[in-house]
Amino acid sequence: MKSLDARLRLAGERRQVTALFYDIVGSTEIFVRSDPEHFFRSVTALHQTAATIVGRHGGFLHRRLGDGGCSYFGYPEPSEDAAGSAVEAALELIGTATTRSRRPGEPFKLRIGIATSLVVFSSEKDEIVGTAPILASRLQAEAEPNSVIVADSTFQLTRAKFDYSLIGEAKLKGFNESITLWRPEPKRHVQGPASISRSPGLVMRGREKELAALIDTWKAARDGNGGSHAIIGEAGIGKSRLVSELRRSIDGGGLTFQCNKRLEGQPFHPFIGFLETIVDSRVLKSGDGRRLREALRTAGMDVDADVAEIISAFTAERSRAMSANIRATDLTGRAFRRQVVDASVRLLCCGASAGPTLIVFEDVHWADDMTLELLDSLCARAVTLPILVIQTSRVARAEAVATQMELTGLPPAAIRGLIASVWDGSPPIGLSDFITAQCDGMPLYAEELAHFFRARHVGRQPVSEWKELLLEGGVSSLNDLLSMKLAGAGSARRVAQFASVIGREFTIGLLANLLGKEGRQALGEHLGMLAAHGIIEPAPGQTDTYQFRHILLQEAAYSSLLKGDRRRIHERIATLLIEERVPPLPDAIAAWQCAEAGRHGEAAKFALMGAEACVLRSAMKEATLSLDLCTRELAMVSRRHPRHRELTLNMLQLQGVVVAALDGEGSERARRIYSRAMKLLRRQETATREAHFPTYWGWWFTAPNIRTQQSRARVLVEDMMAVNDPETRLQSYHCAWATSFHAGEHGFCLDCVRKGLELYDAERAVRNRAFFGGHDARVCGLGESALAYLILDRPDASEDSINQCLEYAGLTDHAGSLVHALYYASVLRCCQGRHEDVHTLGEQMLSLAERHDLVASQARANMYCGWAELMTSSPGSGARRFQEGLSLQQQSGTDDNLSIHSDMHSQVLQRIGRHVEALSVIDNAIAVGRKSGQLFWLPELYRRRAGVRQELGDKSHRIRSDLARAIRIADAQGAGWLLERAKRDWERLLHD
Repeated sequence: MKSLDARLRLAGERRQVTALFYDIVGSTEIFVRSDPEHFFRSVTALHQTAATIVGRHGGFLHRRLGDGGCSYFGYPEPSEDAAGSAVEAALELIGTATTRSRRPGEPFKLRIGIATSLVVFSSEKDEIVGTAPILASRLQAEAEPNSVIVADSTFQLTRAKFDYSLIGEAKLKGFNESITLWRPEPKRHVQGPASISRSPGLVMRGREKELAALIDTWKAARDGNGGSHAIIGEAGIGKSRLVSELRRSIDGGGLTFQCNKRLEGQPFHPFIGFLETIVDSRVLKSGDGRRLREALRTAGMDVDADVAEIISAFTAERSRAMSANIRATDLTGRAFRRQVVDASVRLLCCGASAGPTLIVFEDVHWADDMTLELLDSLCARAVTLPILVIQTSRVARAEAVATQMELTGLPPAAIRGLIASVWDGSPPIGLSDFITAQCDGMPLYAEELAHFFRARHVGRQPVSEWKELLLEGGVSSLNDLLSMKLAGAGSARRVAQFASVIGREFTIGLLANLLGKEGRQALGEHLGMLAAHGIIEPAPGQTDTYQFRHILLQEAAYSSLLKGDRRRIHERIATLLIEERVPPLPDAIAAWQCAEAGRHGEAAKFALMGAEACVLRSAMKEATLSLDLCTRELAMVSRRHPRHRELTLNMLQLQGVVVAALDGEGSERARRIYSRAMKLLRRQETATREAHFPTYWGWWFTAPNIRTQQSRARVLVEDMMAVNDPETRLQSYHCAWATSFHAGEHGFCLDCVRKGLELYDAERAVRNRAFFGGHDARVCGLGESALAYLILDRPDASEDSINQCLEYAGLTDHAGSLVHALYYASVLRCCQGRHEDVHTLGEQMLSLAERHDLVASQARANMYCGWAELMTSSPGSGARRFQEGLSLQQQSGTDDNLSIHSDMHSQVLQRIGRHVEALSVIDNAIAVGRKSGQLFWLPELYRRRAGVRQELGDKSHRIRSDLARAIRIADAQGAGWLLERAKRDWERLLHD
């Protein structure tokens, strides 16, 4: 097996280098006239001399070519002044070689050619591909004895150091255009190049108006009337620089939240990252609100206990196995999500009483949805608190609450001032105008251009040549300048390249694992060098962690690597993560690392883990990003891969949860996902089916109608009979009893309740009730039994069941179960016409629903309370309340009991004298019930329609037909209570 160093030796790189080719003039004739042994020794000595001289000037003798050789400068180690070093070496080599004699009076004569270009070199095969070596070889052949010819590309980079003579132009083999030839003279005595590192003390230019606006808002915040600003602009325009200047002006630090690329799918990642800088991660993962509150107090944040409890519930480690069971029920995570956002706002505002606070969110274009909610809530609250909230982003958000401040290019006067600051005095005449035209107002570009020219300028250099210097230096963009900045770091550049593959932020430990032994030994020195060059800086609030000073620097370092090398480094990182030999990275980052490494199965796994973590924190939108990546990566995995089936099932199972939450449980997309999953799952062995029972549940729940749902419920019961887990079998019966009741199969419903509750375990229920339906299975079974017994005309059993249901729900102290029990009781008392009881139960349900932000239950509670008020008093207020509840329920799309609710609606309409509309509502309920398979209330709907028709004076045969149907259907269902009600109306009709 290859060593670590060998495995991670770079296969190559794109880099600008200078090639030097030398050749002995007339070597064949000299050889013929000389003693072969003496000639060989002389040539060998020349090569040794060349290697020494080239090496002394920072170059590398790459290859001996018989009577000549080729050397490179800027390779293997990058060099900022490779071209100048090559010319120096060439002139010294000419001078040294011509004084060395084979025998007195016969010195060697050399020809040397030099050229500079961007090349690609291969470390594995020791090859260099590019224009420079080809052109240098051609130039060497054109040179006069004992002379050097330099290509125009090298001349432009070195003309400040050497005097040149223009030889002319030549047409060289392989080149379409004529090549300009230059002959260098000995080096001038000039001052060395200035440092190109960024000057941290440069005064900000051209943002005085924007800075003044921020300071004004800060002053208002100090008086308790804060505000918020969104600073918008492209990368390099100076957003963070403006924020830094504000901090300097107000002499304060504040709180910073950094949004990161590729973490858009990780909910609340900037806030969690902030917490990790002030609280031990073990405390965050523990889920212990008391410990978190104490840790926050130690950090100077005194928050209420409920704030700490909510935040700790969000940050706690959770069992990912349960994520697939979460459904968009009445107890969706929307309420929890809002609670987390609100608690986070309260935490960040807790210090406002002690003084004004600056809160900054950087790079919001990479923020996740929950972070955006937090940001908007903060901005809305800031206006009444001593808080200034600032966000920086490349793109504007239409829905943002903050005052937008768009940064465009700096005006020419500001650019000139910036250039003068870099130059530390007056720049050459015309240079400021030239840079202003090049940079298009971007301050970072202008600053780097100024550094570039300052390092290469001499007093006699004509301004007309600045553009040629850029072209010949291969500088056409800000990225090119940043790449040259990296090259200026010398051997530390390699460390920056490896770090860039990790990301903008990287730990010393992970970086050390990527480097070879020599690289690890010099790591501290190289990190210091990169920091000195303004390339990296310590990450704020973290130990042993660095970050690239600007994302563009990280991108420049990353793009300088060959694709093959990038992939090999990604592969090494992926291996370290998979084998858990380094601390874990966020799942989204780990997935990206594996994807770039070509390890698609592992990428899918990490992406799935990231999606699960999102779902467990009610971050469904964020989960879609990880699931999309999982889908793409899984498509790259062979179907023969041993984990392909498992990953596919897990992905589909989680996709179903997310799509049902976002699109609705009845959405066509959710149904397609669950149907696809079931086609695959039902072909698997029992153990796999058991492990993926949530897929069965989702498939059942997203059925298009009750009839389909009932058939699927029977499949669930049948397929789960052989499984070992009692909870799984219980939940299969749970599905069956709910659907069977609606289908009018009351005997089967009660049988499923009996068998299911025999498997019930109170401790297991605590773990599972939040996932399967959002309520306790025992509460549900007892409530369903109460309704079934009523319809079967077994009133005593019905009363016993509903009393047990309410009592046990109270013992659970679980909001979802309490609301569920109150709803069953409300439906039961409504059917019995016990209006006062309905009103009392409805008010209890409403209070609980409002406390826990359960929208669907609020709608139902108002419907039942409004109906009860209407039936016992004047119609005005009750009708309005019912209608408001009905409208809210229709908006939320959560009506799973359309038959009874339509019956209630028709009674409301009758009560207020709108009989025709009442009839229409019942007609629709009957049609929908027959089509969907919700049959349990059909006998009552037919009976009620007969009554409304009679009030409207409809034809008697229609009334008799409705009552006959009611009797027939009730009898077929064994619904004795409904049967008796229909028969009584039939008897009255006959007597009338």
